[in-house]
Amino acid sequence: MAGRRNPAVRNTLYLLTRAFFSLTRIVPLPLARGLGIGLAAVAYHCLPRVKRVGRANLELAYGDTLTGAEKRRILRESVRNLGLVAAEFSHLPGMLAHGIPPRIQVKGLDLVDSARGAILMGAHHGNWELMLPLTGRLGLKVAAVVRDFDDPRMNTLVSQVRSVPGVTLISKKKAMASLLSEIRSGSSIGLLADQNPRENAAPVTFFGRQTWASIGPALLAMRAGAPVHPVAVTRIDHSRYVLEFFPALELVRSGNFIQDLQENTQRCQDAIETLVRACPGQWLWLHRRWKPRAHLAQVWEAREKKEASRRHAEASADKSSSS
Repeated sequence: MAGRRNPAVRNTLYLLTRAFFSLTRIVPLPLARGLGIGLAAVAYHCLPRVKRVGRANLELAYGDTLTGAEKRRILRESVRNLGLVAAEFSHLPGMLAHGIPPRIQVKGLDLVDSARGAILMGAHHGNWELMLPLTGRLGLKVAAVVRDFDDPRMNTLVSQVRSVPGVTLISKKKAMASLLSEIRSGSSIGLLADQNPRENAAPVTFFGRQTWASIGPALLAMRAGAPVHPVAVTRIDHSRYVLEFFPALELVRSGNFIQDLQENTQRCQDAIETLVRACPGQWLWLHRRWKPRAHLAQVWEAREKKEASRRHAEASADKSSSS
């Protein structure tokens, strides 16, 4: 992402974000939530891109299975939820300072083996920023992949909130080796895998549409032999949530690495789609999830050819050794 915005834009974005975090941190949480809802309403009505991208995504996902009014309601709820997530962000350390508050219900924790590393796969759904701090508070060792901002000051600002006991933050730029090391030492790995990646992607179907998805969860699971558990922090109302761990996905291990990687990535996306369909108004519809990326097709084709060559070489070697 570095360099994609000019210095003036980066500086303005940083100052606005810092001011918003400072304001929401010093006011009581209920008032901060009110500010977030208000700003979300302004964004919905005043920023054309919000409606344009959100409506286009909802049309791709639901087509004529929902009415226009239903799609508009989902988009309004989605923007409102984003405002709440932003407003609650600076309060996260205080919310969890004395453990998990009674307004947060936990389900399915017994499904995760705390002595064994697992992939905890989430989405930009509900209050996704609560997922890892809550998991750390529950006693699980967690390493999380974080995406760097253009501005290093933004990384510092956000990391100050995200850095909580029990959670190790790992930059996306150097993630794979570090994550494999963490998971082999018994840590679980927290990943958000619902967006359209620029690299390291496999072709999938999402809401019945062809697109691309991160291979991260499936690749980690296959290399480390770890289970993948979908996880969601679903909002019940403005101040109550449910953190839910779901059963591990059934992954395929046929021996054909590329085919297995694609199929397991598809299974991860199917699980995310199930989460989104359950509460569509809590998902981030403002991201261009189905954006075409021609270069990813070329990369994937190269992966397939490399795997085919490897398998052919192995078959030839086996044939030679048996003759």
